[in-house]
Amino acid sequence: MVIYNPPVKDYEFLFNEVFDIIPTIQKLGYEEMDSDFLTMLMEGWADHTTNFWLPINQLGDKIGIRYEDGLIKSPKEFRDAYHKGVDSGWLSTSCKEEHGGMGVPVFFQAVTWAEFGTATNMALSVLPALTTGVYEVLTEHGDEHLVDYFAPEIGKATWAGTMCLTEPHAGTDLGMISTKAIPREDGSYSVSGTKIFITYGEHDITENIVHLVLAKTPDAPEGTKGISLFLVPKYLPSEWKTGTLEGISTSLRKEVNGISCSGSEEKMGLHASPTCVINFENSIGWRVGDLHNGMPLMFQMMNRERLATGMMGIGLAEIAYQNALSWVKDRRQGRDLNGIKDPNHKADNILVHPDVRRMLLEAKVNNEGCRALASWTGLLLDQIKSEDNKESERAQALLDLFTPIVKAHFTDLGCETVSTCMQVMGGAGYCSEYGVEQFYRDVRISKIWEGTNGIQALDLAGRKITQNMGKNLRYLLWPLTKFIEDNREIPEMEEFNKPLYQGVKGLQQLTLLMISQGQTNPHFLAAGATDYCRYFGNVLLAYMWAKISKTSLEKRGTPFYDAKISSSRFFFDRIFPETLALGAKIQSGHKSMMNYPEEMF
Repeated sequence: MVIYNPPVKDYEFLFNEVFDIIPTIQKLGYEEMDSDFLTMLMEGWADHTTNFWLPINQLGDKIGIRYEDGLIKSPKEFRDAYHKGVDSGWLSTSCKEEHGGMGVPVFFQAVTWAEFGTATNMALSVLPALTTGVYEVLTEHGDEHLVDYFAPEIGKATWAGTMCLTEPHAGTDLGMISTKAIPREDGSYSVSGTKIFITYGEHDITENIVHLVLAKTPDAPEGTKGISLFLVPKYLPSEWKTGTLEGISTSLRKEVNGISCSGSEEKMGLHASPTCVINFENSIGWRVGDLHNGMPLMFQMMNRERLATGMMGIGLAEIAYQNALSWVKDRRQGRDLNGIKDPNHKADNILVHPDVRRMLLEAKVNNEGCRALASWTGLLLDQIKSEDNKESERAQALLDLFTPIVKAHFTDLGCETVSTCMQVMGGAGYCSEYGVEQFYRDVRISKIWEGTNGIQALDLAGRKITQNMGKNLRYLLWPLTKFIEDNREIPEMEEFNKPLYQGVKGLQQLTLLMISQGQTNPHFLAAGATDYCRYFGNVLLAYMWAKISKTSLEKRGTPFYDAKISSSRFFFDRIFPETLALGAKIQSGHKSMMNYPEEMF
């Protein structure tokens, strides 16, 4: 039986004590948000997911979706659980109240909502996460008539949303897309083309599906500069004839808007989440944003989904850890190497074995460190909307820097952690009964989704560290160096502060190396990008653990805070030292791989 206890207490600690998030949020216009209300939100969502989402997760994995004659049928239990979420408002917490949402800060949905939802049912959580992304792009960049008509239904999650980028011949290189959008006299467009790997592109959970589609208009410039973004609904309004959507009801036509599903992928995991081939044939749609400005808008949504994908790594790593730990507490094999620990049993609990402790602590400590960085990143999503230009600029710079790291590092660690938890459980971990093998199959897509982790690393090393004349990195180094300096003379902080200082110094040196060498030989930069991204991720987690240690040292003497201090020591002793090897790999350059004879592969 799979268990899950949502880490509400850990988030309370991070939000209220480590980051003191409430005063910042209140200054941003959320005056009614306080720590009690935040806890109520977290506990309410925790109850909802454990009561309605977790019990059907394994069922969805076994039953999966059913594709018949272009239609996809989801398990009834998934439809019921989704609509329970709609009715209670949990699927639209950050949407505006005028559009049927709760109107709470973005960080709650982006962080806590995402972790609890993913942990309990990743296959179902993807649908409202995508829908929220469509809502944000639409409300920020859509014309008034589009917002007025579509936003209330999308905001309430009664209509779902997708993003349609990839084509059979155009994956990462979106400049090669061939989907066309032909202008119509009434201001709408006729969209035609084929998109692949569209998550929830077809399903029967909501009554309408609203696609955001990348396409090119006639005579558009070559490459990505010629791409525009279009909103294309599966069903058109029954009252719509031509022109805008002003003043018409949300009742829908029975016939499909030229959209068909010609297949659903058979996948390693996420069996209840459809991944579709979607065809548009003279489908009516409306442009969102300016002509030929589709890529920046789609990347706005993609970057939010990249953060959401990073949270998938944390969510599944956490539930895998909890189930491995539960199994360990009942498992007895062998004796402690230093002598019998429990003479009343024929064997000791396997928690006495150093390697079991190593695996569990790696899982626990990486999960908690990532959760802290996610909390900081979530706050930035609200701060970018600040009316204070300096605060907004700083938040955007940090968010640009953190996004590829959160996506890549969290999902790398998520896959490693779930695999490690399976190893902790031995043969039981490989069996479906205990759930961990499903978590591994589900989480594995996270390293591929929304731009593979190799692409994220290239984005970080090739763009984000030099973007805005290096402002992104400077906005990070200022608080980092200040924290190190402020704690330099505190003896109890030395064991955390000193390795953090060394890591930051190493990051600065490696960054200069990547920039200088990369300018003359891009192979050098590309060869070291993945290791650089992991190095950077470890430095950020080191900063998180140093901050957690500072807070916990002030309140030590209780099990919770003492455990945080012990976890921090484990991180700096057993996890952070990998940065030394990563640095050596980066400095080794590209020659041994690029000079390797192709015929010898």
